[in-house]
Amino acid sequence: MTCRQVALTTVAFVIGWQIYSQVVLAPLGHAAGKALEEMPDEDHDEDSQPFFIPFPLTTQQLAPQPYRGNSPEWAEFVKFSKDQQAAKRVREDLAQFVLSQATRHPVLAMKCGKEMKLRRFWLDVDFPQMAPPEFVRSGLEITDDYIAWAQQPVDSLTVLRQRQALWPTAMAASTWTFTKIMIEDHVKRIANAFGLSTNPPPSLEQVLAQHSQQMKNPIPSKDGTQPSLPPALDSSKSSTKDKTSVDGEEGEMNQATKTVMSLQAHFIRPMMAFRAKFGQTWKPVKDFMPRGSILVTGLVEVDAPKAWLVFDVKAAWKPKEKEFDAQSMHIQLRRFQMKKQGPVS
Repeated sequence: MTCRQVALTTVAFVIGWQIYSQVVLAPLGHAAGKALEEMPDEDHDEDSQPFFIPFPLTTQQLAPQPYRGNSPEWAEFVKFSKDQQAAKRVREDLAQFVLSQATRHPVLAMKCGKEMKLRRFWLDVDFPQMAPPEFVRSGLEITDDYIAWAQQPVDSLTVLRQRQALWPTAMAASTWTFTKIMIEDHVKRIANAFGLSTNPPPSLEQVLAQHSQQMKNPIPSKDGTQPSLPPALDSSKSSTKDKTSVDGEEGEMNQATKTVMSLQAHFIRPMMAFRAKFGQTWKPVKDFMPRGSILVTGLVEVDAPKAWLVFDVKAAWKPKEKEFDAQSMHIQLRRFQMKKQGPVS
């Protein structure tokens, strides 16, 4: 970098800082001072917290700190480890909770039957050595005495939700699936118009019939791919007929109705693929386990009337509150086996 570039950069930085101070910081300081002057004395004494304005893209994750032997969290771990009955109750409560969630799940209840019962479970209790990571964000701290650049703790769940919003992988994958299906239908229609293909895209009635068939078996595939659609029926057998009559003669749909039906038939298959892919890839945000909580992980097997189900479970038990943390709990179907199976063909 030459001397001229250094001088121009310095001048630009000074001018920008002066403009920012006069346009942003000065009005904020004036407004904050005026609000503090109008506030009653007792409110001013009680509310002494500074006004904080966070800046975007300044969130930082701090390194997790280990639990020390004299910390209250470690004392709770020691107390819990000596109570074997408490650990047994925690395992049984978690297994019963998984059973209740499986019973209330509409898809599993429809596929496997509602009369489910707990079969076996393998759950381990672990005491984490490290505390969960903490997050801080930077911004302007404004008081009646000063304006400074400072840091403030931020909730980890808020940070994780912001990251999911900034990196919408599920939406991107679903949009790509929608676009791919749309292009495939366009290519098929163009090829069919030039006589290069004998399999035109399915009509609206065929797609609706396929959608009804999918609703009867909505369990997604394990490899994360889009469920395959059943082969299209013969279009000559599913052509629509106008059953209304006008002035004694068989009427025809007007041009607007035909256009709407054509658009529906054009977009419904890509939209179905979009919804299926989004349901497979979108996952709700799971928070870090709370500080001082005990980790319980393992497998829970459920016996349903029509199938056996095995769930992967990860939960955080809070010894002080004597309950599980719902925000960080993770339950996932690991194995699904029908009790009665037939040949594929």
